Amino acid sequence: MPSGSSAPRWDLSSIYPGYDSDEYKADRAELVKVIGELKRKVDDPSTAKKDTSKWLKATIKRLDAAYGLYENLSAYLECAYAVSTTDSRTLNEINSLEEDALPLKDAIVRFRIIVRRLRKAVRKACAKSKSIERFSFFLDEQIELADHQMSVEAESLAADLERSGSDAWSRLQETVSSTLSWPWSGSESRTVVQLRSMAMDPDRETRRKAFRKEIDALRSVEIPVAAALNGVKGFAVSLDRRRGYSNSLERAAEQSRISPRTLESQIASMEASLPVFRRYLKAKAKLLGIKTCAFYDLFAPVGSSNRTWTFDEARDFIVERFSAFAWDLGDFAENAFKERWIDGEPREGKVGGAFCAGMPLAGQSRILANFDGSFDALFTLAHELGHGYHGYVLRDLPVIHQDYPMTLAETASIFCETIVFNHAIQTDDAQERIAVLELFLQSATQVVVDILSRYKFEQAVFDRRAKAELSPSELCDLMIDAQKATYGNALDPKNLHPYMWAVKSHYYSANRSFYNFPYAFGLLFGLGLYAGYERDAHDFPARYRDLLRMTGQASANDVTRVAGFDIEREEFWQGGIGIISDRVDEFAKLVDAETGTP
Repeated sequence: MPSGSSAPRWDLSSIYPGYDSDEYKADRAELVKVIGELKRKVDDPSTAKKDTSKWLKATIKRLDAAYGLYENLSAYLECAYAVSTTDSRTLNEINSLEEDALPLKDAIVRFRIIVRRLRKAVRKACAKSKSIERFSFFLDEQIELADHQMSVEAESLAADLERSGSDAWSRLQETVSSTLSWPWSGSESRTVVQLRSMAMDPDRETRRKAFRKEIDALRSVEIPVAAALNGVKGFAVSLDRRRGYSNSLERAAEQSRISPRTLESQIASMEASLPVFRRYLKAKAKLLGIKTCAFYDLFAPVGSSNRTWTFDEARDFIVERFSAFAWDLGDFAENAFKERWIDGEPREGKVGGAFCAGMPLAGQSRILANFDGSFDALFTLAHELGHGYHGYVLRDLPVIHQDYPMTLAETASIFCETIVFNHAIQTDDAQERIAVLELFLQSATQVVVDILSRYKFEQAVFDRRAKAELSPSELCDLMIDAQKATYGNALDPKNLHPYMWAVKSHYYSANRSFYNFPYAFGLLFGLGLYAGYERDAHDFPARYRDLLRMTGQASANDVTRVAGFDIEREEFWQGGIGIISDRVDEFAKLVDAETGTP
């Protein structure tokens, strides 16, 4: 990245000045107090039966307050941990907060039992009171979730064991992957995060070398990371079975607020789209002058826009394009940069990838990225700022209504990516157009093809883990099988990535199994929304904000229906795939013209 504009580190002090600050201590104490009040409400079901309306109002108020405090505190600690995974004080605070929150999980279990038992009275209260009726979707969902609960005692034990079980395994993977480094040249070494970023180097030999070094580094820690994956998936298998789910995928669909038919239609459409992406990868191989792409060629830059962006240039570009869509989106992004809500500097001890963490009480968010000056890094910033804008639009709603599913979580982020892309593509220069199209198709390939490979891998892991632990070699074999099934002959079978299971942190959450298909949902839904914007640019921003505000108060099926889509029909998904296919066609034609071959 050019000098004079290095990526910043974020400022967390406006959330809490530190662990010893009065503000942090006060919220920790308030959380304990509110949970205690909530627990007293749910420990006496007779009160709820006597006056259900009054009980609901008081209990929901405390639930909302507890959710807000816990989310604010946990997001703050998540951010602190993400940039310093070896800090013992932060780990102690995380463990302490989890212990304080255990009674909250117990209270939620008891709350669900009560509202299920009194469902008729609850629905009657919703019909009579507008202040309760606004939470009707939340209450209906709690009733449904109660059908998949263990006993109060078993749920309490599970929540307690989670801290030293799946959560601990998850932190092990994060710590190992964020601190792992490997010799590069002489006495010089590179972290795995740095090695992965070299996949975008224009020199193929550099990409190949970095890929081999990354594989060697991951192989050196395969035993503890495989143990972590076995621990997380074993935990999920046991709890999901005891909660009455047929498998962990059923629970994932429920968490995503989609119907089984929706998931079936989405996956079937993704499967049917694979030839489109293979056509793109073959065109890219032609442009690179190679017979077939290797895994380390997936992110290889092509075209003439091998420009390196300063962080300030990326900021200005994003703010300008966001402002052209809607003034409030532009203002939000400008404020996020100005107030140092973004940590963009890659460094040792910091986790790889990117995320956006919302702090509901502060009405703010924080964005982690590893900015390297590439257009892809600019896309990532736009993506994560989209998440932040989603939270900004919801900031005045009850915290309960700010809890949206993963499927809809990607709506704003993909939309913001598309805003940036559709401006960048407006060029008459063939080389530059190739470069921008490549970035879009590269990202879409990850979100559809690679996500599908991860989905298939996770299905296979769950099937095997239900019977026994998997060795590192078995995990590698399953990953290679999944990549062959999705990438097909578009990738060199001798140069696939067997250790992607050790790289992706999404696999290491017992409460978020199949943390993959929602990304493809978000891409295809986002493309459909942007097509709507192009048809009616004047009125769309207001309707778009209204849609985002619904995401925590309705199912994904109902939210998308407002936008005019039926996500249970394969035609919906084929619409997004059609947009991608058109861009593949254009890319292939430009490649043919550039290489002089049909």
